[in-house]
Amino acid sequence: MAKRVIVVGAGNAALVAALAASDAGADVTVLEKAPRDQRGGNTRYTAGLVRFAFEELSTVDELLGNDAATSGAVTVEPYTAETFTNAIMQTSRGEADPDLTEWLVSESQDVLRWMKGHGIDFEFAQYLTTAEGGKTVYRNGLVLQSAGGGEGLTAMEFAAVERAGCEIRYGTAAIDLIRDDIGGVVGVRIRNDSGYTEDLYGEVILGCGGFEANPEMRTRYLGPEWNLVKVRGVPYNTGELLDAALRVGAATYGHWADCHAAPIDVNSPKQGTLETGERTNRTSFLFGIAVNEQAERFIDEGRDWAPQNYVAVGKAVLKQPNAIGYQLFDDKVAELLDPRYGDATVYQADSLPELARQAGLDPEKFARTVREYNAAVDDLVVFDSTVRDGKATRGIDPPKSNWAQRIDTPPFRLYPFTGGITFTFGGLRIDRGARVLDAGTGTPIPGLYAIGEMTGGFFYHSYPAGSGLVCGSVTGRAAGVAAAAAALRGATPAAALS
Repeated sequence: MAKRVIVVGAGNAALVAALAASDAGADVTVLEKAPRDQRGGNTRYTAGLVRFAFEELSTVDELLGNDAATSGAVTVEPYTAETFTNAIMQTSRGEADPDLTEWLVSESQDVLRWMKGHGIDFEFAQYLTTAEGGKTVYRNGLVLQSAGGGEGLTAMEFAAVERAGCEIRYGTAAIDLIRDDIGGVVGVRIRNDSGYTEDLYGEVILGCGGFEANPEMRTRYLGPEWNLVKVRGVPYNTGELLDAALRVGAATYGHWADCHAAPIDVNSPKQGTLETGERTNRTSFLFGIAVNEQAERFIDEGRDWAPQNYVAVGKAVLKQPNAIGYQLFDDKVAELLDPRYGDATVYQADSLPELARQAGLDPEKFARTVREYNAAVDDLVVFDSTVRDGKATRGIDPPKSNWAQRIDTPPFRLYPFTGGITFTFGGLRIDRGARVLDAGTGTPIPGLYAIGEMTGGFFYHSYPAGSGLVCGSVTGRAAGVAAAAAALRGATPAAALS
């Protein structure tokens, strides 16, 4: 009997799956489409943020390996399972699958402990934090990131997979699924970068991302306005295995017509690089206002904290003329801006008309928009950057629901930005074993599993920052365990492997 588990992909979800399958006693082969020096999928491009539920600060200390959370040197706000669940339901407008959501939230802490046990270290998050009383404040479940960010996570996970003895094939793409005569999946057809094809047999875990780097599939599912969008991640997530899974009868699930996007510097490259990655994110919009090329506001910049609102902002700017917006701040909030604004494209001036002229905007319209916004600010409410302060505008559309201060203190700074796609929300329907379900029967397709961004049902419309890596870890661990169990009990007949 065969005992091989084949993991297609080599990002966080895939490598967690490989580790779990190896732990369970299976022989594991990891297929990485990228060459070795570009390995790691979108994971490598991320900040490594991990959102998880916890009530005791000692849990954070345990994951850090020190007493930093309980020492009082920083402020860490607990993040309950209920709060995490509400964040997913709010950003998905109630569409997220309740069972999948409960699974993700309930295992979010435990899977990080499991990763810690496999040599994955964590540190305090470097982005999307606030400050109060001279201390850094960690809230909204965004307390930790993998040590060294996404690149650090990739390095630690590959080291763990290599220690476990898993085979890794670089420059090797899975191009199709192999079926038996009763509807099960028994392997994959692969092609290396020399063009050589081979059939590889075993339990198959699909962990090779969505279709965000495929212009044809973006246009097909997301719409023509997504054809030319900047891609924040790797060029390898092109969706071929999603199409292959549909050909074998897999059920689709989730929001296929939507995706994760982010507000990024207007001069970000067309295709993401390791040098840019998360560094081009522009997520401090909540402390200013955003206008388009007509010098008109187009979003509620203060609808919520940036981790809950940045995806909506990234998509909203893509609907503006030439897919460009401008984030405006005055000097009062300069110290509140994310450190990544330090190397951003920026215009600066002591007057609004001069600022507009530098950016190529109509000075009169720009100044009028700011005057109308300033006049609508409720001056009776005190600005407080540490809470949703309710300091809002009155009588203008769109409103600003929180953190609405007059823009009146020079120098003024204007940051041009656009939107970039990160990953797609639609995918394959799975159960809690990460087994792919059949579109007709609703039962698992033997031999086929999907994880991370290959799955649907978790995220719709928007996305709570830091949830993606944890979702990949939860689904990846489950798939590794289930696939190894099937392989070891001989679910794939030896005759099919000859």
